Amino acid sequence: MPRARNRSFIVPVMLLLMGVLISPPASGKELEKPASWDEFAAYVVDGGDLGMWESSGVTTDVWKTLPAGIKYRYRAQVSLDESGRQLVRTFTYVDEQGKLLSSGSETIVWDAKSGVPVKALSGIDEGRPWSASGRMVGLDDSKTVFSSEETGGGKTYELLTTVERTGENTRRRTVARADGQETPFVQEFTRVNHFVEALAGWDPTGTWATDMGGVVFVNESRWGSDRRCMTTTEGIRLPDGSLKVTGNGLMWFDPVAGVIRQRYVSNTGMMLEGEVFTISKTRLAMRYAGVDAAGIRLAAIVTTTRKDDALTSTFSDMTYDGKARTPAWARQPMVATLERK
Repeated sequence: MPRARNRSFIVPVMLLLMGVLISPPASGKELEKPASWDEFAAYVVDGGDLGMWESSGVTTDVWKTLPAGIKYRYRAQVSLDESGRQLVRTFTYVDEQGKLLSSGSETIVWDAKSGVPVKALSGIDEGRPWSASGRMVGLDDSKTVFSSEETGGGKTYELLTTVERTGENTRRRTVARADGQETPFVQEFTRVNHFVEALAGWDPTGTWATDMGGVVFVNESRWGSDRRCMTTTEGIRLPDGSLKVTGNGLMWFDPVAGVIRQRYVSNTGMMLEGEVFTISKTRLAMRYAGVDAAGIRLAAIVTTTRKDDALTSTFSDMTYDGKARTPAWARQPMVATLERK
């Protein structure tokens, strides 16, 4: 029986210390049922199944209310309600032009009489209502299987829905007719990346060089954590081509405030906190505040524009210890050239 364990903090630490990889369960392992709602809820939470997921593809004829052959984009929110006693999935399908194809919701609760999770679904496909209800067939560490009876388009039929954990940020969902008729509907889900969405096409990753009076300053920006953040290493290029690191930065999306943030620390102890307030594919404006190496408060707005393989940064609204002051090096735009991606 899958056991309810709180691994949210233990697993990442174990992976870091031991360098192990979680192996998938052996194929053919018999599906089991959770012993309680608490065990099932822990399975969902600890397994990373909550959150926003997206997919795209082409519809099949597995449903009677949604025609086959339509290219779609799908997005769903999976969450526990405030009581923690219901698992809720809300979803939409839109076509390539953004027209709504389907919307609906799924609620999973514990049925004390049968001792298994049961679900109810309903929605509208292109103006035609449908509904379904079902119960869990079983689960293991890598997947869950539910059976359901759906009514729509004047037909009633049984479906088997399997959701597989194919990775930390990926899932595969297969909806098939229990009688084997029609073409199964297979979706490859990816966890929604709010950081990439918020960047709006802005991509400064690569190695950039700025020549200031014969001294070459280098900025190396790289994706990190499956593109959930961006790391920066800055330094001075030495005559032998090596890099003397002078600072490091981290950029990420803050889901609470709904903004992109950056944190930077230099080798002299300067610390800056940044917040993006304007962004597009070719322009980023960030408001910084922090302290310099001497502990003096400083602030500035840095606006960076991109044209081909050049980044041009300008500084404005600079203050030191609350007083307006722009140092000589910040009075002119700084241009960085892309050396390699």
